[in-house]
Amino acid sequence: MSGFRLGYSVVILGALVVSGAARGQGADKSGCTLEKQVYTCDWAAFVQRLAKAQTVGVETESMDRFTARQLRELVGELGKTVTTEDQPGDLTFLLIPMQSTGVHIGPAGEALATLRIYAPLPGAPRGTLLWAETYTGQPDRPWPATVHALIQQFRDRLQKH
Repeated sequence: MSGFRLGYSVVILGALVVSGAARGQGADKSGCTLEKQVYTCDWAAFVQRLAKAQTVGVETESMDRFTARQLRELVGELGKTVTTEDQPGDLTFLLIPMQSTGVHIGPAGEALATLRIYAPLPGAPRGTLLWAETYTGQPDRPWPATVHALIQQFRDRLQKH
């Protein structure tokens, strides 16, 4: 029986060591966490990663040339080079509309669009989410105005840093 306990203890201890090592190697403290449909991100870690990036890929919904142009201009203002569609960047900027709840009551704003910024991660389609900027406004706002307001909101946040 003592041999069984010793063997069992060795197996458990080995599993704990392996899981701890995997967690230490795989954890990206600069990523975002999602809780109750709200992303929480580390701004300081994101800003450091942004400063190191040289190239940025731009993604929008298909056929949304206005938004793609606005994002390319933002990337240029940040001193980064926009990659071609087939070339991955150090970061990826994705600007998309938020799904509407379909019901809007009162003057309060609704989440209209999000700018998500990813860092590449092998095996993941977009990579690690580093930052999520959401714009809230009135749902009858035209899409170009929403895109402009969201990008301006992000610029303002960067300037305050």
